[in-house]
Amino acid sequence: MARTRPNYQTSEIVPYGERRLLRPPDSLSDAARRAFIDLVASVPASHFKPGDVSLLCRYAEVAALAERAAFELEQPNGTVTVDGKVSAWFSVHASATKSLSGLALRLRLGPQSRALKASKKEAGPPMSAYERMRLDPKWIP
Repeated sequence: MARTRPNYQTSEIVPYGERRLLRPPDSLSDAARRAFIDLVASVPASHFKPGDVSLLCRYAEVAALAERAAFELEQPNGTVTVDGKVSAWFSVHASATKSLSGLALRLRLGPQSRALKASKKEAGPPMSAYERMRLDPKWIP
């Protein structure tokens, strides 16, 4: 009986010359989708792996929430309510900012991560506008 090697097949085919970019899931809101794409576009394509998508989604959702809270606080009488109490948006913004800080560490987004990368070679050029448009067809520069 002749031995044959197992047939290795993959469905992860990337055309030559194209980079594999993480795409935002359809379940994200528009604001979170923009935050996801902005974050993925701000680092080299090799920075995130497919296993990081769930953390990236949480980061994008919290970033969108922090943005919304900041907007509400900027409105007239946004910080203080009619009763003279601090607005609930203040605590939402504070907790969202704290969550962003923790997620940024896990996703290696910050000055310390950039300092480590400066000593290593950068992996690939920054994302082009065409690659960004492939991620989000609604994007307008």
